[in-house]
Amino acid sequence: MKFARYEAHGEIAYGVVEGDTVHQLTTTPFESYQVTDHIHTLDQVRLLAPVVPQKVMAIALNYPSHIATRPPPERPEPFFKNPSAVIGPDEAIVVPPGAGKLDAEGELVVVIGRRAKRVSVEQALDYVLGYTCGNDVSVRPWQQDDLQWWRAKGSDTFAPLGPFLVTDLDPAKLQIRTRLNGEEKQAASATELLFDIPTIVSFITQAVTLEPGDVIYTGTPGVPPELHPGDVVEVEVKEIGVLRNPVRAE
Repeated sequence: MKFARYEAHGEIAYGVVEGDTVHQLTTTPFESYQVTDHIHTLDQVRLLAPVVPQKVMAIALNYPSHIATRPPPERPEPFFKNPSAVIGPDEAIVVPPGAGKLDAEGELVVVIGRRAKRVSVEQALDYVLGYTCGNDVSVRPWQQDDLQWWRAKGSDTFAPLGPFLVTDLDPAKLQIRTRLNGEEKQAASATELLFDIPTIVSFITQAVTLEPGDVIYTGTPGVPPELHPGDVVEVEVKEIGVLRNPVRAE
């Protein structure tokens, strides 16, 4: 199932995507819903971030290709991004004044489907509704110099998500690609994750209760590309779609 969250005629709704059309739901995908006969073509709507999370979490250092010569972590290393950083497809990543080096980090993102507290690794995927694409935008000087990553990774517009939320995927078979101005900069399979998705979900829920719609960025591979105003960055997972965002100065 492929879900979209979108705006049409001044109304925000969720829908099921079939081909180039979206069929409006009576409510959200996290509740008991019905598919209505209210239909739009995708070019008639503005796609929004596919969820409105209460919590945005991300995993640091979760691909060997990103760690390079550093020792791998002994356990998942989650951190928080601000929910106010979430933007959708085609919305601009805004470079804050004085930010310095700004990188894109293309990632597969987990979307939680039901309340999850202290779940086991074996049961973790039962709490996952689906997956989307994400970009863990990061200011490197702030990441290195600040005691916390609150602005390095949590500034406004630093958590693009989209374009769709897709269920019933095998995350181990998904390929993540990041392109900058059409040139591929990152490529990896989720099989390369140091800590797989069940392990990540279980680990987080031992301390933090996850609610429907909360998201987890699972980590980025390789060398993240540097962003500048005027760039266009794309994160693609074939089964989900392409998350495209322009970059501009504030």
